[in-house]
Amino acid sequence: MKPAKRLRVFVGEDERYRGRPLFEAIVLAAREHGLIGATVFKGFLGYGPHADVSAADILLLAENLPVAVDIVDEKEKIESFLPFLLRAVNSGLVICSDVDSEQIIPERDRE
Repeated sequence: MKPAKRLRVFVGEDERYRGRPLFEAIVLAAREHGLIGATVFKGFLGYGPHADVSAADILLLAENLPVAVDIVDEKEKIESFLPFLLRAVNSGLVICSDVDSEQIIPERDRE
């Protein structure tokens, strides 16, 4: 395992950046920035500091459910991506933590 940084960004699904959903803009910017990968998780229950509890329920179609974007990469690459996040995220939470990681590539995909 190698030392790495995990970047987790919590936003509402209705948040936007330059006309597109913020979570999508973060993933696309991470790819352009050369980060190894990004994953978006949509919550079915959550709240933020300025919001009511939002829930996805069969009988209730909630608006602005919580979304988390996870990115893990080398410390330097994560740190160089932070200025974009500080520009793009108007309301949310950005967490950066130390992790150990190992990218596992299927044998058929190895060169």
